[in-house]
Amino acid sequence: MECGARLREDTIDPLYAEGSDREVYPEIARANLLRMKGQYEQAVEVCLGILKRYPSNETAHALLGDIYADQGKLTDAIQWYELLVDLAPANPIYRAKLDNLRSLQTAQQVQISGSSPASAVSAPPTRVWVYVLGGLLVLILITTAFVAGRRMALGTTDQMASATIPPSSSGSAHPPDQPAVAPPTVPEPNTENTPMPFSGMSEIEERLSRAISQRLNGLPVWCLFDPLANRWTVRTRIQAGALTQARVMQEALIVASVTFEQAPSLQSVLVTILTPSTGGADSLLFAAEISRAMLPPDVNALTDAQIEAVFRSAHVWWNPAVPLPSGGAPTGTPSLPSNPTSQ
Repeated sequence: MECGARLREDTIDPLYAEGSDREVYPEIARANLLRMKGQYEQAVEVCLGILKRYPSNETAHALLGDIYADQGKLTDAIQWYELLVDLAPANPIYRAKLDNLRSLQTAQQVQISGSSPASAVSAPPTRVWVYVLGGLLVLILITTAFVAGRRMALGTTDQMASATIPPSSSGSAHPPDQPAVAPPTVPEPNTENTPMPFSGMSEIEERLSRAISQRLNGLPVWCLFDPLANRWTVRTRIQAGALTQARVMQEALIVASVTFEQAPSLQSVLVTILTPSTGGADSLLFAAEISRAMLPPDVNALTDAQIEAVFRSAHVWWNPAVPLPSGGAPTGTPSLPSNPTSQ
């Protein structure tokens, strides 16, 4: 444990199992980013590459199903979720998504059969409608249960959930338990001066992204809530200027500070930093799990040594393909007022 090596032969922790999400986290994150950008073929290639090495990885199966569903390829999406249900038959979320996809496919077939007499003869109308109504009823029950669960998680302060984070380059080898995270209540942001795109996010994710972006003077921000991990991720991009480790870590602290300000119910958040690469696309540079208790009173007043001390006990990931000097943060780094107020 002193040297940080993982004891695969001596541990039964599923987070360290071969082919677990911890093993393939950078690839899963890259596939998710490609999916958000609409680069579906590249995202599929990344997921298939994971499954060639780890055929039982559930997250890669689920992501492939979601990618095909986003494209309207319901048959392919259903096939991937059927494989996923076979891998994890006790997981109700996988079963619910499979039922939902089948209901959507059935409704699609009903529309086609309504405009084509030949296909209407091959499928009896009564049976089709029974399937459609049954699928809709299942979907309504699942949605109701999910909403009730979210409300209970929001009102219960002692519920704990373990968060899956990428391999740590510093700090403890095991992530600390985190309180259950529910979608926070975010004030309505002013959308007039926020011309950045927010496609691919839900309403609550978009609202939080706009609120954080406005507090950071229009800095691009993307938010994502993962109900499986029960965790919020906030991603931003460093636009320009000299990059150092100290500057990147200070940017992450500033983003986390504004996130906690806009969402008072959050106790921790996963902050990821992107940077433009020479090829034109963004590269994932940095990721860290930041808790509310870690933040000092004034982030902007920290020295390089103090910034490094803050992250010494945190779980941090650096992209090994983008080496950075550890020098001080240059001028031009986005800063917050000493006593920020919500807009």
